[in-house]
Amino acid sequence: MKDPKEDELRAANQATIDAWRDHLDLTVPVSIELGRTKLTAAAILELETNAIVQLVRSTGEGVDVLADNRRLARGEIIMIEDRTGIRINEIADPG
Repeated sequence: MKDPKEDELRAANQATIDAWRDHLDLTVPVSIELGRTKLTAAAILELETNAIVQLVRSTGEGVDVLADNRRLARGEIIMIEDRTGIRINEIADPG
């Protein structure tokens, strides 16, 4: 038995897509953020090849998918043959 609210949600989503139809081919820069940290200017100037910059985020926390510095989703880094990609695990709440 189909949930009527599910049909309403699908119709609302389709209406939103239809309203944006003329803009769906716009290119939007997307970045993948592994983590952030703060360094002093002196520490940045001391960086050398093979230096390690420690991040606050642990390896199991995944990565953020950002557009215009806003988090759209969270995911995990995956390897596909010789390419690196992101598997989306969670879509961010737009609110």
